[in-house]
Amino acid sequence: PNQVEVGVPSRWNALPYRSASVNSGARVNVNLFADAILKGKAGGYPDDYRMLWLSNTNYLNQIGEINKTVKAFQKLDFILVTEQFMTATAKFADIVLPVCTYMERNDFYATGNGEQYALVNKAIEPLGESKSQLQICEALAYKLGISDYNDKTDEEWVRHIVTKLSEEVDFPDYDTLRKKGIHKIKSDKPAAVSGGKKADPQQKLFPTPSGKIEIYSQIVADMNHPLIPPVPKYIEAWESLNDPLAKKYPLQLITPHFKRRAHSQFDNLPWLRESRPQVVSINTLDATSRNISQGDMVRVFNDRGEMMIPAQVTEGIMPGVVAVPQGAWYNPDASGIDHGGCPNMLTKNVTSPAGAFTSNTALVQVEKAEK
Repeated sequence: PNQVEVGVPSRWNALPYRSASVNSGARVNVNLFADAILKGKAGGYPDDYRMLWLSNTNYLNQIGEINKTVKAFQKLDFILVTEQFMTATAKFADIVLPVCTYMERNDFYATGNGEQYALVNKAIEPLGESKSQLQICEALAYKLGISDYNDKTDEEWVRHIVTKLSEEVDFPDYDTLRKKGIHKIKSDKPAAVSGGKKADPQQKLFPTPSGKIEIYSQIVADMNHPLIPPVPKYIEAWESLNDPLAKKYPLQLITPHFKRRAHSQFDNLPWLRESRPQVVSINTLDATSRNISQGDMVRVFNDRGEMMIPAQVTEGIMPGVVAVPQGAWYNPDASGIDHGGCPNMLTKNVTSPAGAFTSNTALVQVEKAEK
């Protein structure tokens, strides 16, 4: 059988990353997964993808240029989403399998630096037909004829992991940790680097090749890319107000974080929506020149998409700049116009040269909506 990505090298711009939750060496940058689906091997990607499995993630909503992602979803033969909520992404799935919450399963967590560990005790049994991710995978493996996929329950896996840790390092046993909840590993890393003193002369104070603060990065220099300089410097972003496109779309859209959400989480809570409505913030000068008043419904649009959203006229934002907080759930009408206030209708689906998201700038126009 064809094994996707076997033998395919990592991306040329993949950088080492300390966090266990981020795989910067992945063959496809997560921000470009729609591009990979649409272009496949012909576009330089490892394979021609036909199925997508998304678990507890709202990629359709949180990655630039939603209309492009919609096209990618429509090209696939099958989409499976395992979720707790009917998110904007889940609505595009062929099948949605309900996942129980962390309160309905036993689990074990570690911080990115591996210094703190937490054992999560199940508070209640899973509601309805929801299951843990492990139980879902195990049930599907059985249907596929894989009889030796798993031999432990969630709780047995947690006990197994904790037991292994207690055998290798100074770590409490399972029953102790279950009562304690959280355990912090004693680290030999220096608590602070001020003064530059260290107990061991060979000990590195920073996770760099030299163990020092590096103003000049040899790793970056070896990439030999003009837009990834080894010494930090200002590089003009595309779709800034200096871009020729600003003649057509004269307002720079920024997408700040919002107090009432964690990315797209909690946007479906009615009382939070009521307390802090999703709006586009626009300077008084820009609003006046467009005959826009506080609370007016406006169109925010560019070549990539369009949304309808209330205006907040304010002196708290610069002229020439508008802001729509990131994370609001995409809610299109029959014409594809978003009424949920998701700024990724308008952002560009590209990455920085080093592979980072570029959702903080996009050029748009704002007009008062016709009644």
